[in-house]
Amino acid sequence: MKKNPFLLICITAYLFISALSSCSPIKFIKPLEKNQNAAGVSLGGALIKYGTATIPIPFLTADYGYGIDSTLTGFGSFNITSALFGNFQLELGAAKQLLKQNNYFPAVSITPSVNIIYRNTDAYKFYPQLAFNAFWEYGKHKNFVYISADNWFELAQKRAHELKQPNHWIFMPTIGHSFTGKKWNFNIEAKIIAPNLSNQNLVVEYQTPLKKRGALGIFLGYTRKF
Repeated sequence: MKKNPFLLICITAYLFISALSSCSPIKFIKPLEKNQNAAGVSLGGALIKYGTATIPIPFLTADYGYGIDSTLTGFGSFNITSALFGNFQLELGAAKQLLKQNNYFPAVSITPSVNIIYRNTDAYKFYPQLAFNAFWEYGKHKNFVYISADNWFELAQKRAHELKQPNHWIFMPTIGHSFTGKKWNFNIEAKIIAPNLSNQNLVVEYQTPLKKRGALGIFLGYTRKF
């Protein structure tokens, strides 16, 4: 059977990025209203060079959130792309607003979560994640812009082939914007994935402003509230 080169690139990129980061945007920067539900999808990933073009790897995730109260939202996220490659990947977490916006001083929230990746009894991982968020609402529709310091933690002491794990902390500075409607949100987000790690000597050529480090991720998301 003839192999699809783009599919091979997607698989290679998935294996590299999934070892470093969540491959998805930050969930629920701004908490939902009390007892409000939300379901959504997001699409995007690290930018790579494919021929003469620069394109994002199409990672697809499905999300669900519930407003426990007006400052706390619980959520779950399922990585559809991961499932297509034979891996079960689930993110469970919460978004908690700590401070309200005061004029130009932003509202502040945190988003702690855990990422569970399972392939079989010999291949499974557990990654804690924590994002610190600042967001500014504006306009009558309460659109908002945000910045985040997203952090992914590797707990294992060893990686494949019993080699020592050299990286236990992955940092992902993030910026985004959410267009807000009464029953929907449309979101765009960009993040530098692992700027502290080299992206050299890989099959995939990542496009990033940091040249030899990290990867630039671009994500689009749509959420329906009910």
